[in-house]
Amino acid sequence: MMKFQIFVLLVLILFMGCVSTVPRETSPLDMQKIESAFFEGKWDEVINDGEKLLGRETDNAVLQFMVSMAYYRTKQYGLQDKYRSLALKDEENISTIVTWGQNLTNRFPNNYYAYLAQGSAYRAGDKLEQAVKSYEKALELKPDFVDAYIGIGSVYLESLELETAIGYFKKAIDIDPRSAIANFDLGVAYGLNGQIDEAIAMCKKALELNPRFVEAYSNLGDLYVEKGDEDEALKAYEKVIELDPKSELGIDAQDAINEIKRPSHESEDNNGGRK
Repeated sequence: MMKFQIFVLLVLILFMGCVSTVPRETSPLDMQKIESAFFEGKWDEVINDGEKLLGRETDNAVLQFMVSMAYYRTKQYGLQDKYRSLALKDEENISTIVTWGQNLTNRFPNNYYAYLAQGSAYRAGDKLEQAVKSYEKALELKPDFVDAYIGIGSVYLESLELETAIGYFKKAIDIDPRSAIANFDLGVAYGLNGQIDEAIAMCKKALELNPRFVEAYSNLGDLYVEKGDEDEALKAYEKVIELDPKSELGIDAQDAINEIKRPSHESEDNNGGRK
């Protein structure tokens, strides 16, 4: 069975935001600068200034949320996952992010990124119906907004409405065939829908677009195990370890390799036993 850890990437794939509850030590000017860079799509600036500020404000959940999205936009998915995990580490942080998301579009009513961020905040708080409405509003403002289609698809994927999810991921790929995330997510949906060969093909496509996409290698290994192709599974898991050996995915990949290599028949006693 495929690991449900693939949902980890999907739950976080579009998290973005700006501060709703700023710790007292945080300079409003610092946050305004990062926020402005965020909504202008200046991702390197968000990352650089955001990490500097997080050096002082280590528990600023929404800033972590914002930095996570900046890493997503620059295709640095391992770092995206790191900051997303910090942002969503407990219910208090999630509540802060949801409250911020609820107020965000009042501040930026004509910004499609604001609605995307609001939708992602709702997803973090498991408010899936509100998340879809926010993503749909983003699409009203920008009909070719790939991330909004991915966001809606991810909501339906989490709800296991797989055919609907597949449709939205396909729309995202139609707009941007070079979106590694959209191809990966479509592969995840296919896999959960029992379409293993199609899932493998989409994971391979995601890896063509981003050869360092660790989650895609991990999922590919799981798919090959499900298909019964242990040689290909080993290759995929070994690539996970090569790219990120100390991560949870790397540890799981090593466990999977050990399981594949474990003798299928262990030694038994001498009473008719066999090796």
